[in-house]
Amino acid sequence: MTNIQCWGYETIIQTAEEILKDNGREAQAGDVLLYDVDVWSQSGVMQNPVLQNGLLPLEGIKSYNKTWSQPRFVILLSSRSVSRAMLEQIGAVALLLKPFEMGRLQRYLKVLHRLVLAEAQGAALPLLHEESEDEDGVCRVLVVDDDEIMAHTLQQCLSCEPRYEVIVAYDGLGALEISLDWHPHCVVTDLIMPWMNGYQVIRCLTNSSLRVVPAFVVMSALTQLEHPIRHSYLRGKAVAYLNKPFHIDRLLSAIKQVCLENRCQTA
Repeated sequence: MTNIQCWGYETIIQTAEEILKDNGREAQAGDVLLYDVDVWSQSGVMQNPVLQNGLLPLEGIKSYNKTWSQPRFVILLSSRSVSRAMLEQIGAVALLLKPFEMGRLQRYLKVLHRLVLAEAQGAALPLLHEESEDEDGVCRVLVVDDDEIMAHTLQQCLSCEPRYEVIVAYDGLGALEISLDWHPHCVVTDLIMPWMNGYQVIRCLTNSSLRVVPAFVVMSALTQLEHPIRHSYLRGKAVAYLNKPFHIDRLLSAIKQVCLENRCQTA
């Protein structure tokens, strides 16, 4: 809390015991919830063995949601690994494994702060679908992959297309920073990445104040059963999936498809 206040943010601390007390208080308002999973297991407020075997983080966040008025972004803090499925259920946009560098948390908060203020800061920018309506216009594509060889290979292939401008990012935070400054029409993202996976990048952008959210192509070696297609933050969004390995023509078709869908939805 001391560090976060020194960075210029307002903070509120709530313990597990305080959260579970039904004292009729009004819900707290906030943009970012730092949710410490370890607090719930160490506090002793939940002794049910079923909860201790994997459902404890989910029950904790449900309790937080009763006292918080829908925080826009949730960052999970934990001393052990948390499954991707659990992160999706909780709605976390990032996982920080303890111990972590405070500089990394500061970078997360800085990027999320910019996403909250994106509408006011970008009010003078033209809408993305208006920029790309011309068939001869340029399509900006952001490729996100922690495999640098894969990222550069895709960049080289896409850059051969005359209408594509391509930039690469090697992690989710970098992707968000580029999105705020460069406003891509399409984000092509790997699914499995450390710190912030592909779905968390999408969740951040769709929960932001950006006037127009880019289209998305998700690359994965996983089956279609892994895709959280029922999640609210994906409803009404232009999203395509590519199972690795794939031919570059399939990627080009997917980008064209989702960009067209995005223009139709935002027109």
